[in-house]
Amino acid sequence: MGVHAAGLREAGAAVTILAGRGAAPGHGVRIARVPEADSRHGRVERDRIALEHGERTPIHDALVKALIAKIRPHVARADRVVVHNVMTMPLNLALTEALATIARGDEGRKFIAWTHDIAHFDPRYDGFKHPGEPWSLITQELPGFRYVTVSQERADQFAELTGCPREDVSVVTNGVDVAAVLDLSRRGRDLAERLHLLDADPLLLLPVRVTRRKRIEAAMDATAALRRRGHKPMLVVTGRAGPHDVKNRAYLAELAERAKRTPGVLLLAAMGIRVAYPQVVDLYAMADVLVFPSESEGFGIPMLEAGLHRMPIVCSDIPALRETGGDDPIYVPPDASGEVIADAIERALKAPVMRMRQRAQTHDWRRVLRDRVLPVILENAR
Repeated sequence: MGVHAAGLREAGAAVTILAGRGAAPGHGVRIARVPEADSRHGRVERDRIALEHGERTPIHDALVKALIAKIRPHVARADRVVVHNVMTMPLNLALTEALATIARGDEGRKFIAWTHDIAHFDPRYDGFKHPGEPWSLITQELPGFRYVTVSQERADQFAELTGCPREDVSVVTNGVDVAAVLDLSRRGRDLAERLHLLDADPLLLLPVRVTRRKRIEAAMDATAALRRRGHKPMLVVTGRAGPHDVKNRAYLAELAERAKRTPGVLLLAAMGIRVAYPQVVDLYAMADVLVFPSESEGFGIPMLEAGLHRMPIVCSDIPALRETGGDDPIYVPPDASGEVIADAIERALKAPVMRMRQRAQTHDWRRVLRDRVLPVILENAR
């Protein structure tokens, strides 16, 4: 709920979270306190115990009345009311009933029931299977609501339970904060946001200084080949021009011109971006494949760093890199073309752990908010 609120706020919406307790997720998001909305409120807990035994008491009716009076003014000011996990769960049936009452007759269907769990299919909540309201409210498609579930399974269950047409139930998965999980530094996060690195599919890393023997152009050609094959790659080359040969500056200029014609190539030195080693470590954490097509090396330190990050490696089949990597990298000839390197990168991405990594990256909250959450909530907003 906090992530949704923050995403809506960044999209320009005025957002209020109505809750019994908890802190605001960030600047610009208001909190409206309604103590009786808290499932741990004393009266709510007493009501829940009675309802579990099939008893609707005056406590319940008083709670519903109080909640309607406190919530209705907020609803009147809202274009959308997103209700998280209340309309299919019995943890605060007074709140469920209050919202159902307010939503009745709302032809605009401003209410969205964001459904994480469904009590009917969980034996722990069998005590709440009683006829009539409020118990029946969590087993129905209620007037005035649109329903969203967080998985296909939940959508199937909701349709089975309520008779709601399956195609009327939207599925919007939860997400993960990729940058937080990867423990990126603040500068690493800034770099990722500035260059849209988390949108890459795949993100290729070449952490070397710019010298001709590194065959950076071959990695650039591989990036172009992957793009022609329908991928959305980015290649990040981290280093500056090697300082010991004046020809390296000419090579950097050559690569910079080439990069202008190769979408997805980020030659940091040509972009005026200098990264310290902690940001290189962040790039290892974000990247999918180490690409290392050198024609000669004394040793393969980037391969060891990639190994510590459990990254697949595509590198030249030369003695020093064989000595460093053994049989574990995917080797290509030292004069391999971009197409051959692209073939090897695709092989690297087919490992189960890499497929799972890519799946996780598609669930980055930024993507989920942009592509699924905001369109569903803001659809036809007044």
